[in-house]
Amino acid sequence: MKIVAEKRTKTGTSASKQARAAGKLPAVIYGRAVESLPVLVDLKEFEDTVREVGSNGVFSLEVDGETYQVFVKEYSYFATKPSLYHIDLQAFTAGEKVDMTIPVYVEGEDEILEGILSQSISEIDIVIAPEDAPTHFTIDASKLEIGDSLTVADIELPESTELLTEPDETIVSVSAPEDISEDLETEDTATDVMPEPEVIGEDDEEEDE
Repeated sequence: MKIVAEKRTKTGTSASKQARAAGKLPAVIYGRAVESLPVLVDLKEFEDTVREVGSNGVFSLEVDGETYQVFVKEYSYFATKPSLYHIDLQAFTAGEKVDMTIPVYVEGEDEILEGILSQSISEIDIVIAPEDAPTHFTIDASKLEIGDSLTVADIELPESTELLTEPDETIVSVSAPEDISEDLETEDTATDVMPEPEVIGEDDEEEDE
């Protein structure tokens, strides 16, 4: 996939607002061999590309006749709506390894017979050549029982990949649901125990004696 971008000649809030109104998305390209380069990309073309290559997939970006191999390092969204505000694009050379964040998907949760599945993290960080990076990792939770869990160490990584996330960090775990009947029984017991009525006047009578 290839996108043709244009250099940003004007920066600032007003210029960015005008660019977005024209269907452009502000972006910046950076990398080991590339100085920070502000650009504008066509929003629809970018969204179509991401749908095809994945959220962290590699694509080509042409600026003033020069082509860069890039992937999206960071997505920034508006605070008040789920629309893209800005993207950071990291450029790299063939074979160069970089830090990447890869999503982790869970499958088989519908096959868990007992317990409640909780997902603690939804992505991990690795060092890998971007062209070798998977679009996502998938773990199978279908055989988990109450008390079981899957950690980062359970993910099968591509060869020559350096893991940055702690391997013992929990991805998903299965816990027992709260026993509502026990809570109700406790409430009933508390209700059945009636406090003894206070006797008024005994102390006064003793003092009078």
